[in-house]
Amino acid sequence: MSAALTRSVYMPPAAAAPWRLADLYAPAEVRFYRYGRHALAAAIRAAGGGPVLIPGFFCREVLSAVPAAGGRTVFYSVGPDLQPDSDNALWPRAQAVLAVDFFGFPADLAPFRAYALRTGAAIIEDASHALFSRDADGRLLGARADFGVLSPRKTLPLSDGGALIVSAPSPARRLPAASEALGRGSARSCLKAAARPLLAATGARTARGLLEALRAARGFDWRDRLGREGSEAEPLGDAAPSAALAGPLTCGDEAGERTRRRALYELCAGTARELGLAPVFPSLPDRVVPYAFAFRAAPAAAEAAYEAFRRLGLSVLPWPDLPGAVRAAAPAHYHDVYLAHFLW
Repeated sequence: MSAALTRSVYMPPAAAAPWRLADLYAPAEVRFYRYGRHALAAAIRAAGGGPVLIPGFFCREVLSAVPAAGGRTVFYSVGPDLQPDSDNALWPRAQAVLAVDFFGFPADLAPFRAYALRTGAAIIEDASHALFSRDADGRLLGARADFGVLSPRKTLPLSDGGALIVSAPSPARRLPAASEALGRGSARSCLKAAARPLLAATGARTARGLLEALRAARGFDWRDRLGREGSEAEPLGDAAPSAALAGPLTCGDEAGERTRRRALYELCAGTARELGLAPVFPSLPDRVVPYAFAFRAAPAAAEAAYEAFRRLGLSVLPWPDLPGAVRAAAPAHYHDVYLAHFLW
């Protein structure tokens, strides 16, 4: 059972029937982009640029969306529960505020709504980790604010793909006309797609070993929290919408991914209990479709976790690659999070 489950990380099962992302989020408007950071830039532009409040616990390469949209990043801090740890009344004024559904778990939007009511800021819900996740009221994450940002390629085996969900259209927050051109996947992403069935056929543990060998040849160190991705200043590049999202999708669907990912989460949670590791979130709510298994560990414990999850055929990496402006003064709970991933 666990062997088939972990093999699905390399070749997830197909959808029960073709489906469309736009239909899942209807009646909200859905705009497609190459990556989620392009969708974030579009939301910031629609909000008017200017200061944008973003959690300091965040991936630095995504921040390139802010200056590209005429914005300026201002950070707010989060506690160990990844919720804001200061009164929103003390936050500086901004044109937009980003609420992040970390690892597919719903952010509490109450402080963001209070801030927006007081300042007129747009709320952007970053649901890049949260495709198919819903809150306790059954609302899809990404569809609970003025704008929602999705990165379907982080949940589905797609070469690329980002989307913007516009749930609260406003004359003051207009988006430019949608692009008619479609982008093409990179050579790397096409090679990855071709490799999926081959890796899945070898079994998860063998696949993990092969990928580790390739990474080692490139000088990759799994412990390194720096330099795996782009920088805050890296140009966004071509935003042409993903061709993969333009038509019906046949990879994954809400019911199948909920079952697969929740089963993987429980498998990882059992391993974590054996190792005495604490998950970032104490429980898995019924409607959450987890992006990965997130846990906290000191360096020595992380080494043991890496080996344990490796034996299952799963990859463990630290998260996130913190922004440079945050890294030096970041609290300890920004530096001890690791993810066991559910998709290669």
